[in-house]
Amino acid sequence: MIKPVKLIREFLWMLLMSIILFICGKASAQVLPEYSAFPSSSIGTQLGTQGLGLQGSYSFANAFNIRVGFTSMFGNWQYKSRDVTFNRNSIYVIGDWQPQYGGSTWLARKWFVSAGVADYFNNSVFRQETNSLNDYTIYLAKFRPYIGTGLGNIHLTNSLGLRLDMGYYIPLTAPTSTNPAKADKAGFLPGLNTAGTVYIKF
Repeated sequence: MIKPVKLIREFLWMLLMSIILFICGKASAQVLPEYSAFPSSSIGTQLGTQGLGLQGSYSFANAFNIRVGFTSMFGNWQYKSRDVTFNRNSIYVIGDWQPQYGGSTWLARKWFVSAGVADYFNNSVFRQETNSLNDYTIYLAKFRPYIGTGLGNIHLTNSLGLRLDMGYYIPLTAPTSTNPAKADKAGFLPGLNTAGTVYIKF
């Protein structure tokens, strides 16, 4: 389990990166057209299958965007009346590309594709069995490439926007477990990324 001091340090690091992105966005003289899928720069809160997180972004060269973020997921969930506990904390860097930049349709102005990487400090799943002696933990790949797609720059107010993501963090190593016969029981879910980010745009 990650130490609280390390978690706080990583959170502060992400906050610093977000501030740098904000400063870069303020310094940029480029004003992106309304048909861009990305704000010039933003800081926001993300909620999804990877947990709760903080995300900063900065756009460049019209059709491109870069994001850095931090996510954390913890606590007990119920599956078939038994506890499932995700212990997941990660930092990630994602690059976005808007293939139809300049198009006039709503989809062309919002749709983007993404690729990136994530590094998990912790990435494990605890599963409770009917007999506590059979409880087990699955340990999942920590470094994962990411591919995905989404919709961006959905206006909520003049200063608030919404970004929607759908993608997958690809495991490069097979899972291991305290019960080897159960190593594959985590399934597809731990790598799935469906998330919404509400952000302040600059």
